[in-house]
Amino acid sequence: METILAIFERVPDSRQEWKIKHKLSEILVIALLAITSNAESSSQMHDFAVSRAEWLRTFLILENGIPGRLTFSRVLQALSPKVFAIFFSELMATAAAKTDGRVVAVDGKALAGTYHNDGRKGLVYMVSAWCCENKLTLGQVKTQEKSNEITAIPELLDLLDLKGAVVTMDAMGCQKEIVKKIVKEKKADYVVGLKGNQGTMHREFKEYALAAINEPAENNRYEKMTVTEKGHGRIEEREYWLFRDVEWFENIKEWTGLNGLLMTRSRRKNIKSGKESEPETRFYITSMKGNVEQVARASRSHWGIENNLHWVLDVGFGEDACMTRMNIEAANLSQLRRISVNILNLDTETKMSIKRKRFRCSLELDYLNKLVVGSGLFS
Repeated sequence: METILAIFERVPDSRQEWKIKHKLSEILVIALLAITSNAESSSQMHDFAVSRAEWLRTFLILENGIPGRLTFSRVLQALSPKVFAIFFSELMATAAAKTDGRVVAVDGKALAGTYHNDGRKGLVYMVSAWCCENKLTLGQVKTQEKSNEITAIPELLDLLDLKGAVVTMDAMGCQKEIVKKIVKEKKADYVVGLKGNQGTMHREFKEYALAAINEPAENNRYEKMTVTEKGHGRIEEREYWLFRDVEWFENIKEWTGLNGLLMTRSRRKNIKSGKESEPETRFYITSMKGNVEQVARASRSHWGIENNLHWVLDVGFGEDACMTRMNIEAANLSQLRRISVNILNLDTETKMSIKRKRFRCSLELDYLNKLVVGSGLFS
């Protein structure tokens, strides 16, 4: 397994050579460990390095001492997020187990704290790939607008080894070229949300599915499964219908690998008040060949990227509250946070939230050292 330091040493350094006092790889490693230890800014990265200098010298050279606050800031502003993303994906490829049938969720998240001088916010989006089984971010790319996720997704897929996996996406990824890339180039399957952005297709599949489930004589057209879960003061019932007969769809050949339609309907009931929510219906297209339980599991797993990554970044790292004017710096900080989430998630023995783990790292050098050694990514 190649270590973080070894991979960071291969990241191109765009700084003028005669001005370089501190190795880029060492700056990035310190920044990563500082973020893991609750740091939020370049000033706090410097403070972390000063307080942990003796420990850092056990695996870093630090020939010219501790980098200054401005050094951290300048490096994060100069480093290309696209280049950094390539090395990030290489790093996580060494840590993530590659098993057939694993679910990889692809979704975007706005960095709400990014802004320009004119005050506009939410300018930077990070599109991430999340392995649902081991809760690791496999890669991410930066884009400027949510609508640009359509162009960012193929870039992200190019970085990843997805052979044998199931890629899940919301309706933004419901594009002919994207599903073609997944099946033909990446040798994977897909489960993709289908909404009004594919107007004719969505309307025809919706009419077909609703007509079939409302006619008892047509129950041979689908497999059905019902799941009931109780928790957080409510009862949720989810119904799944999997339709394999999609050959009637006129444009089926344009959608590579398409061989199924999944329809889901969910209802929630508040246990205390007895109030029920309105049913929510969703549609997905898929290339998977499994039964309704397997396809339903993949579609449900997609929400892991929201609950276990995006929510953690906001609550555990305060990402949305981080006000960063330079969008390149914001993107690189976001990538370092995602590596930090991975390191913290690799510690499965300590039963506490990511936020508490970060705080503990700031207090206990022994625990931070345990994470560094235990992750297998540093040595």
